[in-house]
Amino acid sequence: MEKILREYKKIPSLLKLYLILILLIRIFLLTQPSFKIDMNDWQAWAARLVDVGPLKFYTSNFFADYLPFYYLFLWVIAEIFSFIFGKAAIFSTTFEIYIKIISNIFDILTAYTIFVIINKHSKKWATIGSLLYLINPSIIFNSSVWGQIDAIPTFLLTFSLYQLEEKKNIVRSLSASVLSFLIKPLNIALFPLMLFRIIKNFSAQKILKASGISLLMFFIVTIPFFPNNPIFGPFEHLLKSLNVYPYTSINAYNFWALFGWWKQDSLQVFNLSYHLWGYILFFLIVLTIFIPLFRKKSKSFIKLDYLIYTILSFAFFLFLTRIHERHLFPVFALLIISACIFKSRVLIASYITLAIVNFINLFYSYYYHNVIYNNPMAPKNILFDISSNYQLIFSVLSLIVFSIMLVVYFKNQRLFIKKK
Repeated sequence: MEKILREYKKIPSLLKLYLILILLIRIFLLTQPSFKIDMNDWQAWAARLVDVGPLKFYTSNFFADYLPFYYLFLWVIAEIFSFIFGKAAIFSTTFEIYIKIISNIFDILTAYTIFVIINKHSKKWATIGSLLYLINPSIIFNSSVWGQIDAIPTFLLTFSLYQLEEKKNIVRSLSASVLSFLIKPLNIALFPLMLFRIIKNFSAQKILKASGISLLMFFIVTIPFFPNNPIFGPFEHLLKSLNVYPYTSINAYNFWALFGWWKQDSLQVFNLSYHLWGYILFFLIVLTIFIPLFRKKSKSFIKLDYLIYTILSFAFFLFLTRIHERHLFPVFALLIISACIFKSRVLIASYITLAIVNFINLFYSYYYHNVIYNNPMAPKNILFDISSNYQLIFSVLSLIVFSIMLVVYFKNQRLFIKKK
């Protein structure tokens, strides 16, 4: 904490003013209406956890499609809130703001982690990167208006990579990865490279020790919810949750949106379902990225690793089916790290483009479900009209940005090989 305060005192006055302005914007937006569907879930889950605790939380007649660590976290903060304000207040606007504040805190923690990672290469770019993350309209909207909790697993994901790549602390890295997975399993997209680096850079003894500690942490989180089946229970629940939305693109501007949203992913092309094609496309991207890594007889290039993580996470969003618009969230932290480490204006432009596109994407879902769904005759919003009428253009734009990332990656692969 003292180190953070010392660093804060070194920040120029103008930059402090800029940070305060960002904070004030986020605070003001906390009072805006939340995304009703998600916030209703948070409140219902929080109330149930206060009533019955984790042991009886998961039942066949109660909808709860998240994994255990979020519920464990929600249980703790709900107990604190209900102790102060009373259980009935869980269904109040105060609780909504409470949830949003927590998400914003994790956004700040992620921004600080981004700063620490980039600072090793350039303090100027570290400042730029962390500020661009904090002012990202998509991230602000997600945490301060929508009321989603993507900020929590994204911080854990970023912290995990920091520990693996910078600190070489495999125990902390795997532990954070487990916790991130047990909220939202989006970080599974990064596992191929993480596994590759772990095997290459750590001894078998260290890997076994870290795996054991991570497994213990997994059980600590899951046993309260699945006392009779702590190993397979969470995965069975995950598979069940994945089948809640058996569609191609769930309002996401990705590859599948080119063919329209909400298409059954059981439909087939060449005797293979769209769902399977999504995995095939993602696997091909992974294979394409990994071929140069296997050819090179060199140690880890951290600069390239962050770009690979970005590409993997973005490919997960673009090509897998059953993807929501919010699933792009982790890409922003990874992309801004890559852009600032490389000092790449092209990647910075890609980051800004994606931030705007995803903000428009989020607004479509937010406005449609909060306003249009229950009142089709409600006055249309200009931003809503843009988001719904130009779905194809925004999806193509996302694919173009992805192609640019691939070009930057392979260009830098050649440069590293030449330097070697």
